[in-house]
Amino acid sequence: MFSIVMPLWNKRRTVESTIASVLGQTWRDFELVVVDDGSTDGSAELVSAFRDPRVRVLTQANAGAAVARNAGIEAARHDWIAFLDADDLWLPDHLVELDRIRSRFPEAGLIGTSFVRRGRGEFHPLPRDPPEVALIDYFALEAGGAMVLCSSTAAIPRSTYAALGGFGDWALGPDSEYWARIALDLPVAASRRVTAVYRLGTGGMTDRALRTRRHGPLRALGDLNPLMGLLVERYPGIACADRRASIDRLIDRRLKLCVRGAAKAGDIAALRAVSRFLSRPLRAQERLILAMARLPAPAARALYDLGFAAKALMRGLRRRLPHAG
Repeated sequence: MFSIVMPLWNKRRTVESTIASVLGQTWRDFELVVVDDGSTDGSAELVSAFRDPRVRVLTQANAGAAVARNAGIEAARHDWIAFLDADDLWLPDHLVELDRIRSRFPEAGLIGTSFVRRGRGEFHPLPRDPPEVALIDYFALEAGGAMVLCSSTAAIPRSTYAALGGFGDWALGPDSEYWARIALDLPVAASRRVTAVYRLGTGGMTDRALRTRRHGPLRALGDLNPLMGLLVERYPGIACADRRASIDRLIDRRLKLCVRGAAKAGDIAALRAVSRFLSRPLRAQERLILAMARLPAPAARALYDLGFAAKALMRGLRRRLPHAG
């Protein structure tokens, strides 16, 4: 059986369809633990209207998704905990696929399936390749740009929580830090079968972060986010040369993402500091962004806004214009 943990904060517009996707699972043996994190928009009342006995609602004062997830894990009645955000969706075979992974690799401390990202509008399932379930090199895949799993596709055995604790209480990135913390110590298994939809444009944490991300003073890599802090802290104790190389690449990739994210948020201080941490060559776009950061801050921000607006306009035009030929 699975315990499904869902943090809930002001998701009135999406939570009903999210819960419906859980109740529509072909795997029927589960409980859904919804942790209402101080919602003020009536979300919790919508959840309470579901009369399915497998749905439980816990309430807490607003403390963030990480604290809510940990509270849900503590309240879970079963040995495997699956996670789902209140604005995402599961396809009907998600729990079946999680069971297939855990049955193949009972030693895994973290498992997950593949997912697609969708903006507003109707979702149409994509054709799927023949599924492949395997133990994975988490850091090598992440360093290569793969999104291995997300907070709506991952699951852990209770033994992982007992050994490593739960999610850290950070405003941004507690899930990616937790997956990496697990992967440093325990095997990770995953399926490439797409069984979940990660919905963008719902006002969730990712949407807010993309608009407003500010890093503040950067004195060390750990100031960027909790994942960087973890990798820097654990790096000296990693004996495997291949893993160290993967983590080197992952850190560099995250730094380059930071460059683009800081430019979008107009975080000039971060852009002026981040270059000293980069160890690999930059692409032309990133070099241009860092060069602009040396201009007076108002001028740099105006140029970034203009550049991103032009990029968005070009994307829109490409979608609207018929393809040549």
